Amino acid sequence: MKFRIVITEPINRKGIEYLEEKNVEVIELSPGSTQMDLFKISKEYDGLITRGGIKISRELMDQSPKLKVVGVHGIGCDHVDLQAAGEKGIVVCNTPDALTVTVAEMALGLLLAILRNSVSADKAVRKGEWNRKYSDLIGTELAGKTVGIIGMGRIGQATAERIKAFGAKILYWSRTRKTELESIFGFEWREFDKLLEESDIISMHIPGTPDTYHMIGEREIGLMKKGVRIINTARGRVIDETALVKALDSGKIASAGLDVFEEEPLDPENPLCSLDNVILTPHLGASNREGMERMAIQVAECVLKSLRGETPDNPVVI
Repeated sequence: MKFRIVITEPINRKGIEYLEEKNVEVIELSPGSTQMDLFKISKEYDGLITRGGIKISRELMDQSPKLKVVGVHGIGCDHVDLQAAGEKGIVVCNTPDALTVTVAEMALGLLLAILRNSVSADKAVRKGEWNRKYSDLIGTELAGKTVGIIGMGRIGQATAERIKAFGAKILYWSRTRKTELESIFGFEWREFDKLLEESDIISMHIPGTPDTYHMIGEREIGLMKKGVRIINTARGRVIDETALVKALDSGKIASAGLDVFEEEPLDPENPLCSLDNVILTPHLGASNREGMERMAIQVAECVLKSLRGETPDNPVVI
């Protein structure tokens, strides 16, 4: 039997080649396709590979009688109706291992950039404002700072390890305490509010779920040190953007590096775009050559395993 898999958004060619070598028919939707395009071919596919741009809803599953597996190219599955998938016996799998280094390096890159005002400095040089190096472009060191990691999963841990190498102190809050990591790396666990109070820098590494929606809001920002820095490479909805903009504007938050937003793509009219003390990137955390290749191959493997009746490596719903 020849399986048919639809890829809803572009992925690295290595994943497509893997499937084709296994005699799988691959249908690639063109960039910018919508859920309606999936509805039009809903009776034709056995599996989907999705990157999050198209919602895999209960209604779509209802109209897809052959659908057996949804492979998420990435970690976040918030665009897939997991409850509906479970009820219908549709496997959902993702690729968490593929992105650990990729996203951790992105978080570190944003952190170093905001500490050293790298983006503003680039703009200053292009404008001939060289002497700003003596005033507002003076940066600060990561060494000696207290960094609070919110969410100590794979990526949170990888980020913490890299930051610690710069001589920073690592605090963390996670839904489960990681005593082994405390012993090995010297990370220190804190209650959530205490972490906010003690940290010079806060880096977000938690999934976007109903429980984490706006977990950083006006109250939480009020607990933070004046001049705190924030990095978010997780999900935009974990931070209340209205409260964030207010704090960036007032100086309560000195600067932020944001790769994710409550609404994506980010509207150029969003108040964040008018602030000089924030670096904005278009959800690039997973976007490097090595990570994209790993994700494409891993999601292809998990989808094919599921279609063959085998257990995928990273099941979310099974």
